[in-house]
Amino acid sequence: MVVNKANGQIICTSFANGRRHDFRLFKESKLKIDSKIRTVVDTGYVGIARFHANSLIPIKRSKKRPLTKDDKMFNRRVSSERVFK
Repeated sequence: MVVNKANGQIICTSFANGRRHDFRLFKESKLKIDSKIRTVVDTGYVGIARFHANSLIPIKRSKKRPLTKDDKMFNRRVSSERVFK
């Protein structure tokens, strides 16, 4: 689903039969987003930078490297950008 942050308007949706990962669905939709538009996505979209350079994605923790305080602050800022005002 693509939503305009300014007014909460749904611009487009995409769906598939059965189970389908979000990022796979995005790739298969071949949706072209202007490079000037900033996209804010969740951690399921790791690798979106190959398709859209102006994207903001939270930092994932790993078993070997837990999140630092700076990483957590960054993730909070990313998640707050998704809130419609």
